[in-house]
Amino acid sequence: MKIIDQLVEHYRAQQKVIALKNESDSIKLKKHIETSRDFLHCLRLKIRIIKFKCTEEEIHFFKHIKPSIYADFIYYNNQLKYLVSKPNTTNSILKNYLKTELKKLEAKKRKKIDFYRYYKHKSNFLDHFYFLRENKQLELFSTDISIYLESEFYTSHDTIAGEVIAYDLLTNFYKKEINKIKNIEVGMFADDKSFIKSELNWTGSKTDLVELLYALKATGTINAGNINIKDLTSTFSKLFNIEISNYYKTYSEIKNRSTERTKFLNKLIDNFQAKLDYDDSL
Repeated sequence: MKIIDQLVEHYRAQQKVIALKNESDSIKLKKHIETSRDFLHCLRLKIRIIKFKCTEEEIHFFKHIKPSIYADFIYYNNQLKYLVSKPNTTNSILKNYLKTELKKLEAKKRKKIDFYRYYKHKSNFLDHFYFLRENKQLELFSTDISIYLESEFYTSHDTIAGEVIAYDLLTNFYKKEINKIKNIEVGMFADDKSFIKSELNWTGSKTDLVELLYALKATGTINAGNINIKDLTSTFSKLFNIEISNYYKTYSEIKNRSTERTKFLNKLIDNFQAKLDYDDSL
């Protein structure tokens, strides 16, 4: 088992390196998925040639080691699915979407509640049925054909154990996402006693700020574009202590300008270019 432990340690180190990279969440998740998938394949090849010293070693591998990697694969896949499919809408609707995902997880848990409790309570009296490959009752528990095609890498319940771990990881992930939304809402709608007023003040015109906000939305530079103009406007209103109303009307007026529709953005470019030229002359 020493070589397996070393491989797992190397795998965990790889995943940490990916997590620390300065890349988009989607790119990192794809790398996480690829790494976990490749490592499962690596373990499958090792198991073909490794002989466990005793049944306890085999049970440990199929009860803890393989399920933890398989759980990573499920977890990262579901995170990526959430990232690309979550609704680009209001915080309230997004929060309800996350709550629905939590309900789906709970439904999956209930379908396998007996084993879920067995695994979570760290029971072991049925381990010789669940986590040994030469289990004569294998066909009673699974309809997954891959178990029979690659029987050296499967027991009746190792993949279910991985699902149990993944359910908990995903539950924590969705709850954290909900808490993030709640924190944003608290910041937006807290009363005067609890809300810490920003020290920043917008001293340009409201039209200039609306022009900037729509430009930020169009370029996808905030939340990779996954934010609606209403939430964006509300956040900047709090940040700069300015009330922005009728932003749709203001945007329409900007579109209908006869000349220089990006008036404020052009001003930003001109002033910044002048700053660069001045600094170069020093």
